[in-house]
Amino acid sequence: MDTHPVTTEIRDAPAGSATAGSRWIEVTGAVGKLADGDYDTAWLATTAVPGHTWVIETDQLRFEGVRCQIVYTFVTEGTGTRFRRDMTVLIADEADVDPAFEKVLTEAASDPDVTVNAGYLTTVKTALER
Repeated sequence: MDTHPVTTEIRDAPAGSATAGSRWIEVTGAVGKLADGDYDTAWLATTAVPGHTWVIETDQLRFEGVRCQIVYTFVTEGTGTRFRRDMTVLIADEADVDPAFEKVLTEAASDPDVTVNAGYLTTVKTALER
């Protein structure tokens, strides 16, 4: 599957490109040091500007009270394209979050070269060069 390395399945995906308003379910496997099984994330594409910006959001990233927004931007530079992925995770004070999950998020945010991120960027680079 040509997706993020921890994605095990995509369900209810739209046919073709995910335009603004599209919804789907991503099944995610063990992340980092977490090995307690898969979990579902319901995503919504909130912005889709072909060739420039794509934004997806969820109100529940693994745990209730954990919101996530991912912004993908594409900028033409010379004969290529600069790809950028910005992920923002907001954890509500009252959220009952597994400390190990919070630790994985913190490690990923502080080290952009962690294995999962590096693997994801390799997948994206390969797909874009096709």
